[in-house]
Amino acid sequence: MSKRAVLFTSVPLLALALLTGCTSDDDPKIEDGVAVDEASTLAAAGDRIEWQKLVEPCAEGELVVVQAVAQADMTGDGKPDAAVARACEGTDQYGASTVEVFDGASAAAQPKRLGTLLADVKPDKPYVDSVAFSEGALLIKANGVDEASNATCPEVVFTYRYKFSGGAFQQEKRETAPDETCGPE
Repeated sequence: MSKRAVLFTSVPLLALALLTGCTSDDDPKIEDGVAVDEASTLAAAGDRIEWQKLVEPCAEGELVVVQAVAQADMTGDGKPDAAVARACEGTDQYGASTVEVFDGASAAAQPKRLGTLLADVKPDKPYVDSVAFSEGALLIKANGVDEASNATCPEVVFTYRYKFSGGAFQQEKRETAPDETCGPE
């Protein structure tokens, strides 16, 4: 065989080896039986996420309002997860907020929801003011009403603390304080 034939045969084989990943030791991440490209994860997408399309929808006639987004690694996998505070606003009133937490290692197009917080704090009706990560926990501050409040004025300041453990969020703390200003200004 001539040198030219060997050269033409080996170049396509080298290209095929590079394309099939034979030179890489990294295995693709598998999520629900599907390979996830690390470059297309929620953590890599950063600020390009349209949260209104990913959080739970509101009832017909109400608008989804994304109040705050905070990112930090809650799961311990090294990828920043996202906590998204959202509320539903109608024409004459607001709905209580929830905070949906998404896995930063999951695909950005369909991120895995790790939990929905504040959905179980009845009779509280918190409207989120801020979401932050601190000391391995998620801190949520909100204004709203509770069972002893005048329903026309969000006169209570709530502080909730949640920790991710064993694949789920547990509420570690709930504090209240009076708000004499009748809500955020």
